[in-house]
Amino acid sequence: MPVGFASPYHTHHREDESFYVLEGAIAFVCGGKWMKAGPGMFVYGPREIPHGFKVIGQSPARMLILCTPAGFERFVLEQTTPIDEPPSPPDMGKLMMLAAKYGIDIHGPLPELPDGFGDEVNPAADLKRLNHCWIQAFNDRDWKTESALRGESFRAYLSGAPEPLDNAAWSGFMTAFTSAFPDSRISIESCIAEGDKVVTRWTLTGTHHGMFQGIPPTGRPVKFTGIEFNRAVNGRLVEHWSMFDNLALLQQIGAMPA
Repeated sequence: MPVGFASPYHTHHREDESFYVLEGAIAFVCGGKWMKAGPGMFVYGPREIPHGFKVIGQSPARMLILCTPAGFERFVLEQTTPIDEPPSPPDMGKLMMLAAKYGIDIHGPLPELPDGFGDEVNPAADLKRLNHCWIQAFNDRDWKTESALRGESFRAYLSGAPEPLDNAAWSGFMTAFTSAFPDSRISIESCIAEGDKVVTRWTLTGTHHGMFQGIPPTGRPVKFTGIEFNRAVNGRLVEHWSMFDNLALLQQIGAMPA
């Protein structure tokens, strides 16, 4: 559902309706009370109580709708359109007729959102944004921004590293790595956030143009994958765990047999 998509304000007489949010941010109103739900949240809309929802935030939303007992699915099926047709507003005449047929009262548009609703901080979205900014700073070689996104107690735990790296050691590692692979770039494949933690699966590509762990430049392209687990405090990263395919990297630059 695109940002701004909204259901009518309605009441079910035959079934209870529940919503499980998969992606995005959705505002729900039930019995006149508004609430905000994000990924992983479950919202219950009992029969005989008017309710509805609207997609808010900056990105589209997806959710599962569960209705008990069965029957509501026939209301949905009677409104289907060919899958190759572009989305369009429903035929309100047909919608009202079907709603009456299936025991649903359509009250009209949703009540107005309260002033300031949705302005509160969304921790998961903010953590994803923080992690994206940190990786983008690496891609841009913007070391000032990259450093500013780390807390004073930052520690990094890397594949193959015998000890955790503090801020100074991490900066040295970044300098050495980007000197060896000056065109290296990280692409984010997936990102999940919960609580104070954010996990990212990524792919790094680049070319071996400098000394790396005692191995002279080979000019060979490299590509390897990794997963990182980060913890943030007060909007800054304080703990970084990165597991990546060291063997694949060394094989690609000829340091080990394939």
